[in-house]
Amino acid sequence: MVLYLIRHGETAWNKQGLLQGQSNISLNNEGKKEALKLKEYFQDKEVNVCLSSPLNRAYETAKIIFPNLEIIKDDLLIERYLGDFEGKSHKEYHFYDFWDYQANNQDGNVESVRHLLKRSEMFLNKIKEKYSNQTVAIVSHGAFLKALHYSIIGYNENTDFSKFSLNNCEFNKYEL
Repeated sequence: MVLYLIRHGETAWNKQGLLQGQSNISLNNEGKKEALKLKEYFQDKEVNVCLSSPLNRAYETAKIIFPNLEIIKDDLLIERYLGDFEGKSHKEYHFYDFWDYQANNQDGNVESVRHLLKRSEMFLNKIKEKYSNQTVAIVSHGAFLKALHYSIIGYNENTDFSKFSLNNCEFNKYEL
């Protein structure tokens, strides 16, 4: 199985430095341009299936990059719920407070890191079973893709989750 983990294109909230979480924000013009550029990269790649978060920014990105594929929405791919932080500045959200596996912080109604990792593991197990010999594109969000990355490569209670991130319309490839 080959997996491409792709983060959605830019939104107005990304540009303003606001936390989106599960708020349903669409791509801005720059995000659409980023997706069109990534579409060029994937034109000569064989991708059998594309799964996307149901949130607009991810689904719109997937439709632009893979216009000839059916885009399958999967609720497990939705972004981490950021509770009281959604719509607020990144400066108010202290990364290490919410990515500490041992602390498993849920302050401000944020989805705990352990729950997010478990959700990503459920998704990974599901697609391994369903698409075992295929090339799969996953279009989702920064925090969910971080969790999925660590579910693929492995983690423990001392993992520094800050060591992996994807910018808008960046991707990572995995062979499982």
